[in-house]
Amino acid sequence: MTPAVGVAATALSLGDMSAWLQASRLSHVIAKANHLLVAGLQIIHVFGLIFLLAPLLLICLRVLGWVLRDQPFERIVGPSRRLSLIGLGLSLTSGMLMFLSAPIHYYGNRAFDAKMVVLLAALVTYAAIFLWAPARLRAHAGLARAHVLVSLTLWVLVCMAGRAIGFV
Repeated sequence: MTPAVGVAATALSLGDMSAWLQASRLSHVIAKANHLLVAGLQIIHVFGLIFLLAPLLLICLRVLGWVLRDQPFERIVGPSRRLSLIGLGLSLTSGMLMFLSAPIHYYGNRAFDAKMVVLLAALVTYAAIFLWAPARLRAHAGLARAHVLVSLTLWVLVCMAGRAIGFV
């Protein structure tokens, strides 16, 4: 066997990877478990989103100057960051476990594909809010306002695409 043939033979398509994941032991455990497990994962996913988005919304409203104007921005970001990161962890973990319950179902689902693309963009803006915005808020207030509006829009789109997954 030549090296080129060996490399080509080991390359998997996304469909092949989905089938492989669906055949995995973890996927079988989740898929064959009591339906309450998947329902529980969905509840954790929603609570994770609430814990993620509520603090993010507070920060965005503060950047826009609509709430807590008398509070220093850094004082709001610290506690909000902790709760939001817990929500992010819950959402990502429960989302991956739900995906593992039926990877073939999600493969080729246009709403799932859209959610993953928008989620990636939302995560980038999310990281920038907690890393970039506090240091540069005073110097670039207009850019910070535009940034948080884009971030909120992306998260709304993530939620809408997630809701559409079951209907596509």
